[in-house]
Amino acid sequence: MKILLTNDDGIEAKGLVDIYEVLCNFGETIIVAPEYNQSTKSHSLSLNTPLRVRETEKNKYALLGLPADCVNFAINSKIGKKPFDLIVSGINDGANIGDDINYSGTVGAAREGFLHGINAIAISIANKKDPKYKDCSTALRGILERIISIKLKSFLLNINYPNVVLDQIKGIKMTKQGSRAYGQTIIPKKDPRGNEYFWIGGNDLAYKSKVGTDIHAIRNNYISVTPLITDYTDTKRLKLKL
Repeated sequence: MKILLTNDDGIEAKGLVDIYEVLCNFGETIIVAPEYNQSTKSHSLSLNTPLRVRETEKNKYALLGLPADCVNFAINSKIGKKPFDLIVSGINDGANIGDDINYSGTVGAAREGFLHGINAIAISIANKKDPKYKDCSTALRGILERIISIKLKSFLLNINYPNVVLDQIKGIKMTKQGSRAYGQTIIPKKDPRGNEYFWIGGNDLAYKSKVGTDIHAIRNNYISVTPLITDYTDTKRLKLKL
């Protein structure tokens, strides 16, 4: 296999190290990741800004751009001369569950690959305090082995790993996307010159933990695997007459 590894936390993110070692067991693995942290950039592309890339070491590239840029560049530049068989985005520092999927640069990068016809996985870990990257990577290895054994075709998977050691994982659940309530507050501040600026903020964001969702799964120490699609059509409304 030829595998592309990317993320949205940047080329220096700790989540790249352990997962890279695991992916190398499945074939040639090339890293193309943002030069700097690009969290919550969703599926943005840099159409009006030039991309700059530097090779930090063999098969590892830092791109001055966004997560989806990294995937697009890797596929369409000389790096992708031999087509990729799989794209893995992560391990993200923090869960990408529920409505967060819409904002996630991790998921956006995986989606970019899937739109190019390449199987893709976004993988995240649920807690930023003490992420168990090695355990998460080991879990992904088992999932990939299973995917290969059943010959799964044409997939875009969003995987979330609870922040527990591997021995505490209860299993793997196929889940649907959950939802959450977002804060509504804009926090005004003033800079040293007296000019006003603003932060999007408010209360802590509340997850709605319904059985069968990604949120419920990781709260109960299951690995959540959510199959995603790129067709946003609301088929229930197609017959609506306006």
